[in-house]
Amino acid sequence: MAATMTSPSARKRSRKPPPGSASPARLTVETHDLIWETLYAPIGKSITFLTERINILQFLTIRRYLTLVFVALVLLLLVLAI
Repeated sequence: MAATMTSPSARKRSRKPPPGSASPARLTVETHDLIWETLYAPIGKSITFLTERINILQFLTIRRYLTLVFVALVLLLLVLAI
């Protein structure tokens, strides 16, 4: 015999053995943090996606790194000049 109780953030399941059985009863509880799943998890997934894309910058040669810094500096100066 199994009974299930649900709510938006928790699910309880109990299994009761038949009368006279020596097996133990089981109670399983699953909880979900709805705030975490709706607010924080998408932000974490997007940060993980961006960091995987930006990780390539760690492996630049010195020439490419200095070129990147120079281009970024020129772009910042152009933005400030406008």
